[in-house]
Amino acid sequence: MKKLSFLLGTLGGALAAYVFSNKKLRTELLDAKDASVAAKILGRHLSKDGQRVAKEVQQLAEQHNLDDKISGGKKYIQEYYIGAKDEVQKYLGAKMKDATRVVKGAKKTASKKMKASR
Repeated sequence: MKKLSFLLGTLGGALAAYVFSNKKLRTELLDAKDASVAAKILGRHLSKDGQRVAKEVQQLAEQHNLDDKISGGKKYIQEYYIGAKDEVQKYLGAKMKDATRVVKGAKKTASKKMKASR
């Protein structure tokens, strides 16, 4: 639920910043007669500017070879995961041996005490 409220807050803040930074949009919204007209105006502006922002993000990603960096990051994460998994298995295996040894010792002690109490 925290993620949803964070997302809505972020979107609301971004939308408010967009409205405050776009003078033409603000004047058109002031002239709007009702909420449905205001929503259409806002939708039209967001559609137009959204396409421009998407193109700029795409150009930025291409300039910085973002696809190569993402694939390199995926490879690093996979290698790190495999290494961590092996370490955890070694640790749990060693602890399992220790636990087995302790249980066997406790079993011997308990059986000796049972025989002694008879």
